[in-house]
Amino acid sequence: MTWLTWRLHRTEAAIGIALFVTLIVIMLSATRSVDSAYNAAQNGGCFGGGGTLCEEHLTRYFDRLSNWNQLTALLHGVPIVLAALLAIPTLQELERGSHRLAWTQSISRRRWILTRLGFAAAVAVIVAAAWAVIARDWRSSIFRGEAGTFGRDAFELSPTVQLGYALFAVALGLAAGVVVRRVIPTLAVLAVGFVAARVFTTFVLRERYRNPVEETIAAADDVGQFTAFNDRWVLDETWLTAAGDRISFQRVNQLCTPAANEHDFETFYRRCQIDNGLQYFRSYHPADRFAQFQLIETALYLGLAVGLFAFAYWWLTRRPA
Repeated sequence: MTWLTWRLHRTEAAIGIALFVTLIVIMLSATRSVDSAYNAAQNGGCFGGGGTLCEEHLTRYFDRLSNWNQLTALLHGVPIVLAALLAIPTLQELERGSHRLAWTQSISRRRWILTRLGFAAAVAVIVAAAWAVIARDWRSSIFRGEAGTFGRDAFELSPTVQLGYALFAVALGLAAGVVVRRVIPTLAVLAVGFVAARVFTTFVLRERYRNPVEETIAAADDVGQFTAFNDRWVLDETWLTAAGDRISFQRVNQLCTPAANEHDFETFYRRCQIDNGLQYFRSYHPADRFAQFQLIETALYLGLAVGLFAFAYWWLTRRPA
């Protein structure tokens, strides 16, 4: 049964391997190009003051970084491509009805289903593991210094969450396929469902994995040190009046803009804030929550994948062939 399953996936496997190898070659070339330009600029002391060739080194580095960074958007679609290639052979069997013939032979319905689901899940884990290594190198090169931060691309291309995304995409494709039993509509459901889930997670759920830290400091204190955000994920920042009401940055600027003959702008601006009892408020997730958020998001997508695999199994075992 396993050999038969592999034979049914030969064409998709050949396509997937060719695409994957091509993508890896491109990514390795990109990281080598960016790293070489960065090393040249760093060895020339261009990040700490500058040398005679710094303008040329920095221009080359930032040009390469900008050009290759455009590939990042496409990398988020790797789980969808993987899921489509793994699901298509099973979808074709369901669409043609050839699975019924297998069920009337020595292969039981449950064995057929478990083999299909298990094969897809196993391949997804192997590919995701290999992909995670390449994605890690990509993050360390293209997102240099941001790999451990909450930057969207750096966060979502980390090895941990990539496993969750891949298994979720495969499970979603198979779960949709056993219901729809048509290749093209199923692939459309896969694409829309995967993108919708990722968008919802990124813009709605992720910031709610834990309650954010909220801090308030009076303008009379050291606001400069307070506003040094470093690599934390700032969700909200604003000024508050003495009564605790929100006041926009624009309103603060209007309130504390000095007269034209005022020479010391900074002193006047700070004195105005203090005299009006203004307070600075911010809500954020500290950088040390990065790993925890990674695990939470991975567990979320793995849970969804398990649920979808279970649904596909239940649907095929309970519904008419």
